[in-house]
Amino acid sequence: MSYREASNNPELSSGFPKDKTDEALVASYQADPNGAVGRQSVALLLGRYRKQVLMWCGRYVRDRETALDLAQEILLRAYSNLAAYDDRDKFSAWLFIITRNSCLSELRRKKLPLAEAGVLDFLADPGPGPEDVLEEKIVEKDFRFLAGKTLSTQERDALWMRCFEAMPVDAITHQLGLTGGSGARAVLQKARRKLRRAMADREISRRESES
Repeated sequence: MSYREASNNPELSSGFPKDKTDEALVASYQADPNGAVGRQSVALLLGRYRKQVLMWCGRYVRDRETALDLAQEILLRAYSNLAAYDDRDKFSAWLFIITRNSCLSELRRKKLPLAEAGVLDFLADPGPGPEDVLEEKIVEKDFRFLAGKTLSTQERDALWMRCFEAMPVDAITHQLGLTGGSGARAVLQKARRKLRRAMADREISRRESES
């Protein structure tokens, strides 16, 4: 039975424990890929991420029909590669990398630019805390200018992935090969502080030039 058939069969998830972790569901599937438990596990696992994958696709392509088609293809691709999934990486990060690569391939195939975010909203912070909330919004060209002057390559890449591509923190950690308990979270927090100072200095200079 394919993932498409499994995900559309309500009997497979009926009575199945839905509080299992992603990793537990992956293990159940890998242990019994062709059995009822394996089919239930994969249907529940990928069903959890259907809306999120669609949101990720929409963030890249900005066209609902294209995003719907891509999301379905990505879930099928994840299903076909699930037997080889290595739990050293968090499942959501693994799935996001598949999504990101698929979306970028689609954009290159159609020779379309990456969807512009319009503004960079720092309220979408990976770690809650008033000291990390930046209320200002910055347009993309200003981000490139300020980040290029104030941030390291790693900080710039991490902040771009988080704010313009809506990439989960775990996926950024994986993509940049970061180590340590805090992973990308610490890099993002440091980058925000540095960029906030640069924005404040720019505003001070602007006011002084106008006075």
